[in-house]
Amino acid sequence: MASIADKLRTTRQFVNQTKLAAEAKLSTTLLEVAQANDLQVTRLYPKQAVLLGYHPALKRKAIVTYSTNHGIKVWYWHDNPEEVTNEEFLRQTREYLLDTAKERGIEIENADKIHPAKLAHIIFCKLIPELKT
Repeated sequence: MASIADKLRTTRQFVNQTKLAAEAKLSTTLLEVAQANDLQVTRLYPKQAVLLGYHPALKRKAIVTYSTNHGIKVWYWHDNPEEVTNEEFLRQTREYLLDTAKERGIEIENADKIHPAKLAHIIFCKLIPELKT
């Protein structure tokens, strides 16, 4: 916080208040997206810009994420994601996941060789402890 305050020529208190305000706005946005998608909220992680939810009609876990490059995305856990073969969709998904990991400081070896479904599982398990169980 001090280095940011120095760089902006302001106080640490101002930087902290701004950070808290941004987290509150992000939390509100994630909750609104969850509501719009009929998700029951399981857990909200404002610092990671992630919401874990459940869609009762689909009987699926869902994850709402925010990325500065890609905005809001809603992810649904599927039983057989490896069956998705559309190369353009897989490329876009991998790009989003790698950007999401990079923004959060998550490094993954050989990420370009991992199917996006597995990549999503690796990244989301690091961000959401409940997914590991």
